[in-house]
Amino acid sequence: MVLGKKSKIITTSIRIQDIHTDSYFFQLPDETKDPEFIKEKVLEKYHTGRGSLEAYVDKDRIILQWYPDDVSEKAEAYHQAAIQRVKQKAYDQAVEAWDRAISTSGGDAEYYFMAGLTLYEQKKYRESVKYLSEAVKICAIHYKAHLILGINFLKLRLLDKAEIHVLESYRLNRSNVLTYLNLGAIFSIQKRFNEAIDIFNKTIQLDAGESRAYLGLARIYSLLNDVEAANSHFRKVIELAPDTVLSEYAKRSIQNIRKPVTNVPKANKQIHKISRGIDFYLSSNYNTAVKQYKNYLKNNPTDDFTWYLLGESEMRRGGLAEARDCFKRSLRINPKRSLYYKSMGIVLHLLGRTTESIEILRKALEMGKNDPLTYTLYGVNLMRETKFSEARNAFEKAMEKNPNNPLAMYHLAMTHLKMNHKEKSLNLLNKITKYEFYAPIKEQAKHLINNIKSSV
Repeated sequence: MVLGKKSKIITTSIRIQDIHTDSYFFQLPDETKDPEFIKEKVLEKYHTGRGSLEAYVDKDRIILQWYPDDVSEKAEAYHQAAIQRVKQKAYDQAVEAWDRAISTSGGDAEYYFMAGLTLYEQKKYRESVKYLSEAVKICAIHYKAHLILGINFLKLRLLDKAEIHVLESYRLNRSNVLTYLNLGAIFSIQKRFNEAIDIFNKTIQLDAGESRAYLGLARIYSLLNDVEAANSHFRKVIELAPDTVLSEYAKRSIQNIRKPVTNVPKANKQIHKISRGIDFYLSSNYNTAVKQYKNYLKNNPTDDFTWYLLGESEMRRGGLAEARDCFKRSLRINPKRSLYYKSMGIVLHLLGRTTESIEILRKALEMGKNDPLTYTLYGVNLMRETKFSEARNAFEKAMEKNPNNPLAMYHLAMTHLKMNHKEKSLNLLNKITKYEFYAPIKEQAKHLINNIKSSV
């Protein structure tokens, strides 16, 4: 059986003005004003010969829609099975199921995208590239695939390829902060500072609270020896992201800029090791970050924050037991920082030690670490112990802090379902399905909606 082709439609839109001003797009004659002519040029650019690509003009925009030649029920069954495997954290089996879907119906870009996204999240960047490259060959307007493909190339330090795909994602969808941040990072590494500054400023226009954009600007200005501008942006990072790795990096960077020296004393060399470690951490090079921190801690074993940084890096590279030991050290040396309790609560959650995680996260909240993630994880662990009323309160507080928090929203929906509040649960789940990104949790929400409706 073949399902409706347009059930798998991918849609995006491009402002005609952006086409005229984008030197990377294609050159239009200066006198070209006819939207229909421009539409045909856009169709020509993104046509792949696979699936159907349609376009129409809507006022000042060109709307693009792509859908596969057919949608196989058998392939969709493999696709749904793969999504279930992801929920069960059986990632290799999920990719195998998408391989079966591709073998059954190889013209659906979404199967390649989901397999590539899953491999990317496992940090299998080279394998991810193979699937995502095929996704954009099939559907050239798949801006999510272009973005993740570009980030893969950035991780692999293949900057030219990274730029091509992140820029394509930016061209096709200008509403995603992550696209701007990665494009800014690419330009910064390439030392194209004017372009990087421009893109980071556009990020801030999109989201004035995006601390990573301010950090990107601060690092550029420090490289350009503009101390005043660098310090101003570092301070903004500290204001927007207090008690985080980013703010600590900013604090140390301000100090280093204010006190330049020609003969670096031993103490500053030690600080340099920490800064280098943070650089590696921010670049997702956790193994090298761990080496930097351990090297520093040999001579400074009572530095509680560096033990915390080491724990964060260990946790990111999967060393949960090692991370727990590092956070214990931090707390033993300085039990007054709520940040350490939060990180300990996270690692205990990941280790499945629910009761301990609840106690530690409660302590973090009592000490003022009342951010959305702390409340959300606190609620998840309360759910594990079937304390649904307390969990609901935690998720509601998380959403008060950030109303557009799909993780808290999904778990709040789950809590309402456990308490037999089906209408409230459905309302929240339907909101999640309208988000443009967060693909895995959107799929979970859709699946849960179907389960609720089938049980009525």
